[in-house]
Amino acid sequence: MSDDSTGTAARLVVAAICDWWVKSCVSSKRESSRLVMAVSGGIDSLALLHGFLWVSQLDEWRRDHGFPEKSDWLIAHFNHQVRGKASDEDAEWVKQLAVQEQLHVRIGDRQSEAGQGAGEIDHASISEEALRRSRYDFLRRVAGEHQAKCIVLAHHADDQAETVLHHLLRGSSFSGLAGMRRSQPFKPSLTLERPLLSLNKSTLRQFLVEIGQDWREDGTNNETVWTRNALRQLVLPALDDALIKMGIQRTSAQSLLQLAKHSQEVETLLQNLADELLKESVLEGSLGKFQVAPWGKRQPIIQREAFKQIWIRNQWPRKGLAARHLERLCEFLGEYKQPLSGDFPGGIRMTRRRDWFSLTPIHWEETAR
Repeated sequence: MSDDSTGTAARLVVAAICDWWVKSCVSSKRESSRLVMAVSGGIDSLALLHGFLWVSQLDEWRRDHGFPEKSDWLIAHFNHQVRGKASDEDAEWVKQLAVQEQLHVRIGDRQSEAGQGAGEIDHASISEEALRRSRYDFLRRVAGEHQAKCIVLAHHADDQAETVLHHLLRGSSFSGLAGMRRSQPFKPSLTLERPLLSLNKSTLRQFLVEIGQDWREDGTNNETVWTRNALRQLVLPALDDALIKMGIQRTSAQSLLQLAKHSQEVETLLQNLADELLKESVLEGSLGKFQVAPWGKRQPIIQREAFKQIWIRNQWPRKGLAARHLERLCEFLGEYKQPLSGDFPGGIRMTRRRDWFSLTPIHWEETAR
């Protein structure tokens, strides 16, 4: 692969994957280079797959940086069975491509993997979140079977802009406005990796055109009943029109990506300040009991971040832990009048006494009685 034979888009894709591997994987000194790559058959995931294939041919670079051998890859495709025969054809197409490239492949579907029953899904009967949850549950199980330490996804800059806009409209915190990370924890000893997050979809499409690779089209991408599609096809174009009328020389996606960048910087600052607070106030060498006084000296936004970090570090379930819960936790830190106790998502109980408070799984307290 000389420079003369490599298109501009191909160089960008290869460079993005190499940069990701060095910064996110080599630096973390992973015990295993095994990985699971999610491949749907669309433009994004095929650009990811072929980008990996190109990097795997850079023999000297691959050896120097420990890039995983093809034998360590597992191609994973989840058939949501939303589009009937077309969904089944996508799964078979991905399987044949993997076999052609001599790659391990695992095909899963809603019926066999999630146990949701047979038959085609009615769009009105299932949410995007339910589909996403089924797909990620499948990827997590496959990663465990493959003894992989990371799941590689094909999210790109356009996806990031849509994510940030969605979170903005929902009134998310800085964490939500920061969008997706190129590398982020998923489960213990397992991360989600997004090597292409800095590239836009047009670059990925051009890459496939340059190498003569076709792709599968998902007809549901044109249906605005799905939130993502509505943002992509209706809201973002309307915002672009508004920016033009305002004389602003940038697209809405560029502005949203800039917001994500700034929000990530703010979130990092908040995490550092929250870490300082936890170290300063923790009692008895654990993450369950704290002095109240240091918390009273910090702003509510830092208190909320510290409470969130307690949940994360203890690996307590965070589902349902909303902004209103974090605000209620902060209320326990006010002027002491009487003992307080309250239950929070994840089965956690907060207890406030005069000079200290504790956060404890409810079942621990019940067992101790």
